[in-house]
Amino acid sequence: MRDLGDTTAYLRRGMREILCLALFFFTFLACEYFFDARMAEFVPSSEVVIYESIVVGASVIGFFVRPFLYYRRPQTIDATSDITGVLLVSALLLMIMAVRFEVVIAGGLAACCALGYCGSTAHANLARRFAQTPCLARAVAVSYAAGILVQVLNHMVMPAGIPQQSVLIACAIALVGLLHGARRAKLRDEPAPEFEVGIAELSVDALERGARWHDDPEAKATFQGAVVRLTVATACLTGVFAALNAGLTTSHAAGAIDLGDWPRLLLVVSALAAGVLYDLRGRSYMNIIMTCAAMLSTLSFFVLITDGNGGNTLAATIIFYLGSGFFVVFFTTKFAAISVYAHWSYLWPCMGRVINNVCAMFVTAPAVAIVSSQNVLLAVGAGLVLFVGIAISLLGQFGHRTDDIAALNELAFAADDLDDGSVSTQSEPAPAEASELTLDERLDAFAAAFELTQRERDILEALVASHESVQDIAATLFLSRSTLYRHIASINKKTGASSRLALINFFWSWSPKD
Repeated sequence: MRDLGDTTAYLRRGMREILCLALFFFTFLACEYFFDARMAEFVPSSEVVIYESIVVGASVIGFFVRPFLYYRRPQTIDATSDITGVLLVSALLLMIMAVRFEVVIAGGLAACCALGYCGSTAHANLARRFAQTPCLARAVAVSYAAGILVQVLNHMVMPAGIPQQSVLIACAIALVGLLHGARRAKLRDEPAPEFEVGIAELSVDALERGARWHDDPEAKATFQGAVVRLTVATACLTGVFAALNAGLTTSHAAGAIDLGDWPRLLLVVSALAAGVLYDLRGRSYMNIIMTCAAMLSTLSFFVLITDGNGGNTLAATIIFYLGSGFFVVFFTTKFAAISVYAHWSYLWPCMGRVINNVCAMFVTAPAVAIVSSQNVLLAVGAGLVLFVGIAISLLGQFGHRTDDIAALNELAFAADDLDDGSVSTQSEPAPAEASELTLDERLDAFAAAFELTQRERDILEALVASHESVQDIAATLFLSRSTLYRHIASINKKTGASSRLALINFFWSWSPKD
């Protein structure tokens, strides 16, 4: 019940960030869907998905422009944001009123560039709010599910044509307005909404933490390795889902299947399920869960290729949408989580979307060619290559182990950490003075009293604020287990604690008056 209450408080505190990201998801997907519908009026169905990938790829410009201005030209952000809002609404109106093929393309390119700019801000704001909380994946899932649900309701409730287009424009305006309001609130240092003090202390804004971790060569190398693996995994996953999307979008444009309403409800279900599953045990199971979803999606692509009469298109559609929900929550959560350790932390939360859009732009045309040719051998070969890349990048790291024997010989007192891999929540007493100090204040006072270094203070924070295993904490901090144990040994020596459990108990029972 405590975990449920904490999650509710986290989500309630970040409601504005969740709403902004949800509006981005809806506006982006609705714009993409509307662009497909308009393009189908001018080009053959097999070409619609190719033009879609090009237009969606243009959003990368906006995704990069916003972080660049944030770090290099902050004085221009307000004016640029206002121009972007006007450009977005104007581009959507242009697509609605266009009677020529070239005008639809121009409107789509401008709209996606503007949406990339807005999406970069929405992703960064959510990462700053949730990246260091235990419910990051659930926050992403709620945002994505809400955006998809609005799109489904718009199609089911609103009449086609002007009413649906009006909803799209209204949500675009609301997105720009909320992002503008969030920036104004940040500049005014607007206080957070009132809620329980105990819960407020648990929620952490990411801020700029990257520099301190990049001072450590080992942490920097580990961070770079994690980024490379994640980038490869996202690119390979994009290849699988872009190939499936190419086949299904072609069928949709040809009128063989309707992708407008009911299949998208599967996205809502899969996204929410992904959020819950990914957050289990401090997001320890994300890689294996995503690998399983990728395997099913790869198999469904094979089914789509080998199905000559279209009888299995429904099965491929169901698997595609269920897997897509897991994929979007996966790359959004992963890049948001690592953003707090990067120098340009504002850039990284949207990098999953950037990689997805860029790779889809290059994969879509070959995928359409494979689907159109029904070349089973080529499809199987490409699918297996992509899946092997996914498995190696996501699961390969499980084969790497630190020299645990040396670590245990050097730090025998930490053996209690290896018994069950975690610390029970019951081991943390609730001192009477806990409500008088926030977690940050207690950490600062404790570090000053026992002369802890900044790195030791950060590691102590991870130990007392997390119920993850030592291995998971080391991975989160981009350290090896032996390095983490050495830091714990130093902290224990300074504080007189005999183990990690004793250190945590001592921290919560300690008073600045001691």
